[in-house]
Amino acid sequence: MIITEKDSWIRMIFSIHGTTMDRTWPRLAVVVGFSIFITIIAMVFPTHAYTLTMAPFTVVGLALAIFLGFRNNAAYDRYWEGRKLWGRMVNVCRTFTMQINTLIGAETGPVDPDAPLQPQADQQRMVHLIIVYINALRHRLRDTDASAELRGRLQNDAEADCYLAQDNVPAAVADRISRCINQVWRDGRLNVYHVPLLHQNLTEMLAIQGGCERIKSTPIPFTYSVLTHRTVLLYCLALPCGLHDTVGWLTPVVVALVAYAFLGLDAVGDEIEQPFSTDDNDLPLLQLTTMIEINVRQLSEQSPEQLPPPVQPVDHLLI
Repeated sequence: MIITEKDSWIRMIFSIHGTTMDRTWPRLAVVVGFSIFITIIAMVFPTHAYTLTMAPFTVVGLALAIFLGFRNNAAYDRYWEGRKLWGRMVNVCRTFTMQINTLIGAETGPVDPDAPLQPQADQQRMVHLIIVYINALRHRLRDTDASAELRGRLQNDAEADCYLAQDNVPAAVADRISRCINQVWRDGRLNVYHVPLLHQNLTEMLAIQGGCERIKSTPIPFTYSVLTHRTVLLYCLALPCGLHDTVGWLTPVVVALVAYAFLGLDAVGDEIEQPFSTDDNDLPLLQLTTMIEINVRQLSEQSPEQLPPPVQPVDHLLI
């Protein structure tokens, strides 16, 4: 995600990083090069030039703009839905941690109500597994290798291997959290009426994961994207034939302006279609998971030395 201060209109106009220029400039170069070729033929050899009226371009251009708008709205809906799901994940992890800290009783005997709370080992373990879960989910959504991080976070390599052996690593971690909840209940340290509360948070986490996996595994239909790409390209390539009689040698300039708008809109839809990837404008999953980790560790009263540093933007890019 690009993080910038919108204090300078001129700086935003001339910004390159975080825009779609890296995607659009090769396509724009092809269109402008073809436009220069058509313009030279029309100006130097007018008898060999092919001329079109602007009427079809006006009709097709309006329809194409609406078509691109619908596609970008569909892509942004996926992006915003992904952000809402991770917002729910933040809230659920905080609530889950607070319930783990308060609903699970002490291991031995009554506790002095005036004494400071001391998290038990199994409470700390469940909170730690929540952190492992969200980071495993981040790797799953981004198709990156989670083995190194899981081995670093889990002291037991055998436990890490057990999770990594499964196809759905976050679900395996969630299953372990569920077993921990049932274990403290069997030990008599969790009221039977509180068991569903903890499992409800775990169920909500898995529901959020399912929503994220649905977005990731169900892209915008391929034929829809192909139709958009082809129509934009054909429109931009044919545009010089309708302009050279009107604007003459300025045809490549006008084509460049129109093509930049259409190709740019086309590229924006491609970039935000998969919000969990690592493109410049995708969701900052590392920043979100780090924020969750800081929150749950602080709620568990862990020392500041155990808190990871917040993720900061690098060159205005937050990953």
